[in-house]
Amino acid sequence: MDKQIQKRVFQAMEDSSFYPHPVAGIRQKDTHISKIFLTGNYVYKIKKPLDLGFLDFSSLEKRRYYCCREIFLNRRLTNDIYLDVVAITRKNGVIYLGGKGEPIEYAVRMRQLSDSKSLHNMIKAGEINKMDLVSLGRILAQFQFQTPKSELLHTGKGWENIYDACRENFRQTKDSCGIFIDKEIWETVRGATLSFLKNHQSYFNRRLKAGKIRDCHGDLRTDHIYFTDTGIQIIDCIEFNDRLRHIDVINDLAFLLMDLDFNEEPGFGDCLLNEFLRHTNDLNGFLILAFYKCYRALVRCKVNCIFLQSHDLLKAKRKFVHLDAIKYLDLASQYALQFFRPRIWVIFGKPATGKSTIAKKLSAVLGIKTIRSDAVRKQMFGLQPYESGTDLFGEKLYSPLVTSLTYGKLLCLAGEEIKKGRSVILDATYSKAKHRKEVICLAKEKGIKPVFIECRAGEKTIKERLLERQFSPSVSDARIDHFEKLTARYERFRYAGNALHISVDTAFPLEDVLRKILIKAFRIDAKAMIDIDQTESKMAYNNR
Repeated sequence: MDKQIQKRVFQAMEDSSFYPHPVAGIRQKDTHISKIFLTGNYVYKIKKPLDLGFLDFSSLEKRRYYCCREIFLNRRLTNDIYLDVVAITRKNGVIYLGGKGEPIEYAVRMRQLSDSKSLHNMIKAGEINKMDLVSLGRILAQFQFQTPKSELLHTGKGWENIYDACRENFRQTKDSCGIFIDKEIWETVRGATLSFLKNHQSYFNRRLKAGKIRDCHGDLRTDHIYFTDTGIQIIDCIEFNDRLRHIDVINDLAFLLMDLDFNEEPGFGDCLLNEFLRHTNDLNGFLILAFYKCYRALVRCKVNCIFLQSHDLLKAKRKFVHLDAIKYLDLASQYALQFFRPRIWVIFGKPATGKSTIAKKLSAVLGIKTIRSDAVRKQMFGLQPYESGTDLFGEKLYSPLVTSLTYGKLLCLAGEEIKKGRSVILDATYSKAKHRKEVICLAKEKGIKPVFIECRAGEKTIKERLLERQFSPSVSDARIDHFEKLTARYERFRYAGNALHISVDTAFPLEDVLRKILIKAFRIDAKAMIDIDQTESKMAYNNR
């Protein structure tokens, strides 16, 4: 019945005389849950009478309620865009906008924003710059501080919330496997996701207790963000399901970062993420960032699959929707590899360049073990970590043979962690290229990609740090007297192979250095994005 009434309402709204204001022209947009009429100055958005499980617009009263919720919630990130809820009425068989007759439908009334000012279209037109993303990152960080903590804090169901959401994603995409999307890739993503959730339940619950689950936007995408003369406007948050909006702040941001990856602009994502983290200092969120990006990519894959199943699309439109579904799933699989496969992190560089400080903080952020060469070397000789070995420097303790044995032991210990499915940090000088290549060979054998973090500092800074060790305990035995010899031994990093090499200047603040490391290390691989395009081409060819 509601569908028939809506059909007559939509027919009335196609006529410019229906509106009590000048109409420049009427454009219509269809989403899987809404019908939208754009009239020039104003937009009218009507919810379809659907019950999809995760949303329920099946009755007129429910649609009115969620129209009101949409106005209230979206005013948090917009300025004078969401105006009011307008009743569409019927009197004597005639349908009116805001008349005095019987309400038969409700519409959200908004000011119309120029399509050319959306982040999505500005990226395509080359009209966006990194400073725009910096401003956006700052706004989103401020928004996360202002939004209330989720009511889930009182229920303790932070993990259950995301677990149920992920299972629902897979349930709703299962029937599309083998028809619209690749079943094998889907199963890989599903297995990695559910395994990660089961292995990190305590971490998700700690995020809840730390107040990281808040009343967020829920649908941060490039086509929901506008750069206008009156500032940045962020529209279309999720109003129809509190569970999908009461989420981790990193989950909220991950959607937009994933969307930028999808649009092959990861550099913009780096700027946005750096500014967001600079204000929130939520570095611990990196442990789940790739996981949430994977979840968000699968959400978009699901939406495209639902669209393909429920709409009679033109052949050209259908092809693009189908290719997007494929690309989203491929992107999800890349993220799954990031969070599911262990990594070897090598923190290396000349002595006193801040390696151990970086390694310790990175270990705390990612919740992984650090293996330090200084401690391993001393343990081999029965010495305690802070017990001095300087009397043996350059002789027995630091001979080439013992150094080789030490690096061999590091590899063995790293291999044990990898075998258990755990990432590991190796903290050592790694001054010789041959020792770095051994790590690369181990990583290749295990099918993983090592990350080499090269710590650098000016000569003056290094000497000052070495001098300080004369007056304070240190696991490292390197002192100012050894500076020239150690500098001469150090070989430049030249061969990376399949490794990622990140160079950092530790004279900068620690938090800035860590952000740089983490953002670069978790950035999506540009080559992999090319591979996705190739996959699309193959699929398009096969579906001719």
